[in-house]
Amino acid sequence: MGLYLDKMTEDMAKRICKWKYPGVYKTYNMPSWKNCVDKNFGITNHKIREKEFLVLKDNNNNLCGYIRLKEDSDNVLIGVGLKPSKCGQGIGNKLMKLVLEECNNRYGNKNIRLLVRSFNKRAIRCYEKVGFKIVKTVRKNTLMGEDKFTIMEYQLKIR
Repeated sequence: MGLYLDKMTEDMAKRICKWKYPGVYKTYNMPSWKNCVDKNFGITNHKIREKEFLVLKDNNNNLCGYIRLKEDSDNVLIGVGLKPSKCGQGIGNKLMKLVLEECNNRYGNKNIRLLVRSFNKRAIRCYEKVGFKIVKTVRKNTLMGEDKFTIMEYQLKIR
């Protein structure tokens, strides 16, 4: 399956807010679009969406996932989401390779960092397969509630 990154439109962002994950993964369910707007989620802001968000599409132009790339002084912070029906199909590895390529194109050899909920062993394995290393575990408050997170980093071999 061919996959590529594309700009995220407001319509796509609204569709992503409707995705519903099963079981323990329901912690990734986003509130309604209206609640996301009320809570000022970055995905709802046109300027932030244009700068930081991309969608993952397949060759048939189907929405399969999304990424967020947010630069700070030391790192590129990434967020990743796959459409619930696409989870567990090996797409995550392809997505992460596209993420690393996009980070390299945008930010050169800057350190790449992500936070993943510690219970999500499937995602952690995916990130490790493409070269991320576990740095530490922390408790963190988010807009979706408090949870335990594993911080992972990816460093390009050439510095």
